[in-house]
Amino acid sequence: MSQFIRQYKHAWLSLRKKPNFILTVIITMGVTLGALLCALTLNYLLLVEPLPYPEQERLFTAEHKNIGPNRETKGVAFTYPGLVQLYKNNEVFEQSAMISYGQDVIISLSDQPLVNTTYVTPELHQLLASPMALGRIFDASEAINTYNPVAMLSYNTWQKDFNGDRNILDKKINLSGVSYRVVGVLAKEFVEPEFDRSRQESHVFLPWDYNLVSKANRQSFGNIHHNLYFIGKLKTGVSQHQARQVLTPIISKRWEEGVAGIDFYRGWSIEIPVRALRNVILGDSSSVALTLLAGIIGLVLIACANISNLFMSRIAEKQHKMAIKAAIGATKKHLFKETLAETALLMFLSILVALVIAQVGFYVMQQYLGAVLPRVKELGLSAVTFSSAIFVTVTFALFFAKLSTRMIDYRALNTSLQSSGKGSGLQVSKRTRQALVASQVALATVLVFVNFGLLRDAVKTINMPIGFTTEQISTLALNFSSTEYPTQDEAISIISEITEKLEALPQVESVAQGSSPLDGFNVRALTNLENNQRFTPYFKAVDQHYFNMIEQPLLKGEHFTLADRRDTANVMIVNQSFAKQLRPDGDVLGMHISPFNGEPFRVIGIVRDILIADDRVTSFGRSAEGVGVPRAYVPNSLGGGSFMLKLKPGQVVSRKQLGALLRQVDSRFSVFSFHAASDILTQSLFVEITTAVTTAILGSFVFLLAGIGLYGILSYGIQLRKFELGARMAIGARRKHIIYLIIRDNSKAVLFGFIGSAVLFALAYIGLSEYIQPFLSLEVLPMVLLSLVLISCVNLFACYWPLRQYINRPTIYTLRSNE
Repeated sequence: MSQFIRQYKHAWLSLRKKPNFILTVIITMGVTLGALLCALTLNYLLLVEPLPYPEQERLFTAEHKNIGPNRETKGVAFTYPGLVQLYKNNEVFEQSAMISYGQDVIISLSDQPLVNTTYVTPELHQLLASPMALGRIFDASEAINTYNPVAMLSYNTWQKDFNGDRNILDKKINLSGVSYRVVGVLAKEFVEPEFDRSRQESHVFLPWDYNLVSKANRQSFGNIHHNLYFIGKLKTGVSQHQARQVLTPIISKRWEEGVAGIDFYRGWSIEIPVRALRNVILGDSSSVALTLLAGIIGLVLIACANISNLFMSRIAEKQHKMAIKAAIGATKKHLFKETLAETALLMFLSILVALVIAQVGFYVMQQYLGAVLPRVKELGLSAVTFSSAIFVTVTFALFFAKLSTRMIDYRALNTSLQSSGKGSGLQVSKRTRQALVASQVALATVLVFVNFGLLRDAVKTINMPIGFTTEQISTLALNFSSTEYPTQDEAISIISEITEKLEALPQVESVAQGSSPLDGFNVRALTNLENNQRFTPYFKAVDQHYFNMIEQPLLKGEHFTLADRRDTANVMIVNQSFAKQLRPDGDVLGMHISPFNGEPFRVIGIVRDILIADDRVTSFGRSAEGVGVPRAYVPNSLGGGSFMLKLKPGQVVSRKQLGALLRQVDSRFSVFSFHAASDILTQSLFVEITTAVTTAILGSFVFLLAGIGLYGILSYGIQLRKFELGARMAIGARRKHIIYLIIRDNSKAVLFGFIGSAVLFALAYIGLSEYIQPFLSLEVLPMVLLSLVLISCVNLFACYWPLRQYINRPTIYTLRSNE
């Protein structure tokens, strides 16, 4: 043991003499290994680690798939009665639960925070075995149709909004005029299943009976709701395929009976796919995680090439001391142990830095990537992280020690001890240096190309013209905090007074009643009465000021009027894409379009298309490929509680100011949400912005590592040729000839590197063709050329910069010493 300690103490004393060497190794390996540990832990969590629920392999979700007359999928979303019917069916599920998401304002708190509400049946927290910090989970007294107003708080909501009050149980909170008694607080370690990653964690859990679906829609089989979910535990011995076979005919038959009188749904049916909860939560995130891991492995390999060169250079510097040790009896094994002591110390220090970097990475992912990756809240330094850290520490310590000692010619050490002439020192072979250059170029080219591809797509989406303006526009939604709703006339009178007061604010330029296009659209079933063709465009009710405020141009026809809204006129404005679906020439003015219930709409105008990042072409009613997102607009009600405020330049309005204004009109109204439209737009582009920032940072890091590595390798090679270069300059070679010589000598290795990058890309295509395919088109040719040019520029810099010290001063200094 004493010999072991003495050996490592000696290694540390030796390393201390080279602080720059120590810092370079620790920073380079620490940062890259930290990223590797972060990616390895994430991949283990997503691909291997079970969900944190008991019997998670028996937990499944069921979906409600609408199938059209030609067996095509029209949409995947539950009807309210269809979900309830599935919940009550106990043929295949031992226990099941319903979930609905919403938002509400806790009006009983002074700051009236907007919270995410989740409406559940009691079985959900029983299935998840939800841990509690205080109180209890929902039980049979909160079952469906009991209307028992109780609530459970999330741990963070309890801490943030209630200051961690230990006496919170049995206190009441008021949401939408209903007073709920708090019966429990979930534990900090509770992990909520992520059915919708675009939504942040639930703040308040409420009984199912209080969900936001209207009484009319609770009986309607014709309306679907995208915020309804089902989870259940399959009975022992029942497979998901068997469950689907049993449930599909039962649910489909009842649905068909429910829509029998609706001509739009003639020939449709329902299928009930059953999917493992784990697969639903993970989605396609495994491919994202694996791609991230592959990119980081590439960075680690580049870093390894850099550090390998440093270690080999260090062995070359120590060859005289090693020769003395060999002369007095040290064997190659002894020299390996000495080198291993140094590499182990450096890797140990590097892994300590890596663990800090990994923890920072976990925090960043939890704060910013929750909408992209599932289960990130479970990330942290774990047994997997530490075991991976031990493995990579041992592996790289052995690798660098073995690589360094392999270049030692033990028999030649005695010769080097007896000779101190030119060229007698231990050197890294030219073949090894060229192999390092080629490997660096190959890896860097692939990583830079992939990063450019992802960055290009992200920037293209971010800079995509959206077709309307968000400048100086804010959206306001009202909250009504009473169970006694005003009549339609009363609501119109109240909203009219609120509108007048909003227009009277000195900061406000104009007001439109209705929500921003960024706040989302509904989907509505419509039929073209000319040919009975069915469509389901995005659908929005707006006022007469909507299109002018957001500067969405009217191409043909006329705008809505106040009279249209007052008389609830059946008129409609469509966008270009929907107009072309209705009639190929787009001339649809005067056309009549019928909803499945109600009087037909008459088209009075056509507006230009808009583009929103989260939009998807609706799954049915699409007449031709290449057609954009169809949209239809109708006049809204005079009593609606959503507004757009266009503010004067440089002016702001606070949520508190709006709350005071509403209380002046009617104390039952409060601010539900108030956001700048530009902030909503940025949030809708979160994935693209995150991708752009990540790829830009990763690409920059690749360039940095590649530049450092190539500089180190080429600088070492130029140092070995110092006397040769001096001799060439002495006999008349000019600066440009020397530069050309170095570039030419290294161009072969760079060319092999470019060829190697093509081989790596081809190998990746064999195993990951679905991810590589988007890169195989003529559109990527500029990216290929840009990647090659940038890597070539890095190589040219690495060739020229270390050469400056020899070609920019008199030749005598270059010839003076070749050591």
